[in-house]
Amino acid sequence: MKRSIYSVFFFLSGLSLAAQVTYTLSVQELFDRSIENSVILRASMVKAQISDEKTALAKNKRLPHIVIGGTFGYVGTPVILNRDLSFLERSEMPDWEQNYQIGAGQPLYEGGRIRNAIKRSELERDIAQLSLQKDQSDLKLWLIGKYLDLFNLYKSRDVYTQNIEEAKKRLHDIEKMKEQGIVTTNDVLRSKLLLTNYDLAYKEIENDILLVSQQLDIVMAMDESIVLEPDSSFLTFYAEIEPENEYVNQAYLRHPELKIAETNISLAKNSFQLIKADYRPSLSLEAGVALTRPIPYIVPVQDFYINTWGVSLNLSYNLSALFDLKHNSNAAKQQIQLQGLFKEQQRQTIRTEIKAAYLKHQEAEDRIEALQESLVQSKENYRIEKNKYFNQLSILTDLLDATATQLNVELQLTTAKANAIYTYYQLLKSSGNL
Repeated sequence: MKRSIYSVFFFLSGLSLAAQVTYTLSVQELFDRSIENSVILRASMVKAQISDEKTALAKNKRLPHIVIGGTFGYVGTPVILNRDLSFLERSEMPDWEQNYQIGAGQPLYEGGRIRNAIKRSELERDIAQLSLQKDQSDLKLWLIGKYLDLFNLYKSRDVYTQNIEEAKKRLHDIEKMKEQGIVTTNDVLRSKLLLTNYDLAYKEIENDILLVSQQLDIVMAMDESIVLEPDSSFLTFYAEIEPENEYVNQAYLRHPELKIAETNISLAKNSFQLIKADYRPSLSLEAGVALTRPIPYIVPVQDFYINTWGVSLNLSYNLSALFDLKHNSNAAKQQIQLQGLFKEQQRQTIRTEIKAAYLKHQEAEDRIEALQESLVQSKENYRIEKNKYFNQLSILTDLLDATATQLNVELQLTTAKANAIYTYYQLLKSSGNL
């Protein structure tokens, strides 16, 4: 009867997942769906599109600027006054005035302002594109972490399932021994307590599976009630690890953050060129045509239209800018130097990240090898302690210790396999290959 009660409890604890819709998800589908639907990446894409529009606007500065304007209004009768401001007479004046204008200006020389402004917008566009690559890399590593969390949870659930079944059988045998007066009630109670703890741990694992699945569902824009199940073949994934220096060299060529640092140096140099452009003259070609009524500057006023046009070269130079030349130039040069230091700092950060991921991957591989041997030993130890206990050659504590040891080794082995894969992806990200 007691055994059937535990069976019902175990069945109900797994009912929550069984009632959910499950979906087996591969890593490639995880990446594809997330990159397509991630809100963070969509925001980065919008930023890149904004940069494209700003570049197009900067290029438009090379085109002529055209102005069209006109006025139409009522003109009151002017009053002429004496020098002592007393009334003299009223002057005849048309009641309506009109003025229509078309003007165009073409910059001929701006000291490099337009060219460098275009270059600046292009550099900012490159930074936006590189930021998108960085966000994609960050997202992929986060996804792999969550995907491996699912692996750990499912494998842990399988381990607890096996241990629960074994604990039930062991409890059944101990209860029989209790009925025969071979063992005490304490052994039964401790066995029941262990089984209860297993059931609670199993339920916690199921809840964690639901939480991780929901997080991935949200990123992939899937139904949040779908319970995801990782592809079981992924845990057998194995990749040949290259020498550490090779990852460093790849990072110097491909890492998005390092490329952003290099682009920021170019951006600082561009700012220096824009500062220099402020101390150069501007030359532009202006042309315009106007239709005016009445004819201005004629007394008495004549109520006729006059059509005028003109072309001119406009040259200007801001002399006051010379006062700031020294300070602005020095600040721009220091900014270039500062961005160079940021780049070197980024190179150092990349090397430390690669070193850490490389060593952690080796540790994970060594740990897998050691734990595989420990698992064999722990299973054999449990078999021996089980036989000794049921043959009254040991106490229950020794058997439960052997059970806990086997359980821990199984869980640690699953975690170590997941860590080996995760550290490999960390190496890919740190070297700019993810």
